[in-house]
Amino acid sequence: MSNDFLFASDESPATPLPDRSDTDNPDPQSPPWLVLVADDEPEVHAVTRLALARLRFRGRPVRLLDCASAAEAERILRETPGIAVILLDVVMETEDAGLRLVRTIREDLGNRAVRIVLRTGQPARIPEEELVLAYEIDGYTAKTELTARRLFTSVVTALRAYAAFEALERQLAERTRALEEATVRLNRLAVLDPLTGVWNRRRFLELAATELARARRYGRPLTVFLLDLDGFKAVNDAHGDAAGDAVLRAVVKRMRAALRISDHVARSGGGEFAALLPETDSAGAAVVAERVRAALADSPIIVDGRAVTVAVTASIGIADWLPGEPGVEQTLHRAERALRAAKQGGRNRVERAAG
Repeated sequence: MSNDFLFASDESPATPLPDRSDTDNPDPQSPPWLVLVADDEPEVHAVTRLALARLRFRGRPVRLLDCASAAEAERILRETPGIAVILLDVVMETEDAGLRLVRTIREDLGNRAVRIVLRTGQPARIPEEELVLAYEIDGYTAKTELTARRLFTSVVTALRAYAAFEALERQLAERTRALEEATVRLNRLAVLDPLTGVWNRRRFLELAATELARARRYGRPLTVFLLDLDGFKAVNDAHGDAAGDAVLRAVVKRMRAALRISDHVARSGGGEFAALLPETDSAGAAVVAERVRAALADSPIIVDGRAVTVAVTASIGIADWLPGEPGVEQTLHRAERALRAAKQGGRNRVERAAG
């Protein structure tokens, strides 16, 4: 095959004009556009390289990758990410090797980004209209009709389409990521107390049901305790709601420091909290609850670094799940009775429910 088979007209290879869409400040570190030339004619590779040697698109040069078969092209596509365009001969190992590769690229490799320009030096067995409709390609040209200018135009058009596809994928990925982050935030809001960051009552009951099922199945102990800050309304009345909110956050911090990692804590409203202690009987829970009570009472809470300090104490009622109880609600009711007993007994104390 001679060179005039590809560049049949008397046109010389066109001098590329700069693409005005993105060349005002080209990034010298930007990687080149990758263009794969799959053709079993060595002359085609030579003249393609000549025609595209000076091409720069959006400030980036073009780097050509060469192969002589559809099988080799598939290997390169699998191993080399970011190929923007493939100039693909139809007839290589077989009469339809290029067409088969198009199917492989789009269906097996799942590559929808790379732009595919088919070229053939033999009369097509399938009309061009049918090829364009049946195969996901971006161009189809007979080599006898392909001048240097047309090659330049087809590659730039394909690069522009690839760049647009990449930009669309980036936007989609960013929006998907933003949606996922928003979903995570919404899910957290659905299960967390927005002020203190501990579980809300609904999530606490879900966790309690899960732990109860495990305790019942394996015959393990499970205990809950309810904590109520003594005279918390007076804190809001004396120092304002903002100070009260700061106190609640400080209370949670001290509670978490006194609890174990495996324990769950939730806010049930106002200055009321609940804790779920898996693998713990009432005696062990009494030790933990006393540690929590002491952590709150031992030193006053300094509000927002100011001179305002608030003394905080809490009454705590403990109940362990009894094997005869059908659900955790009965355990919570007994913990509530123990909490009332702690209040009535003078506050700032821990009471255990009767078995």
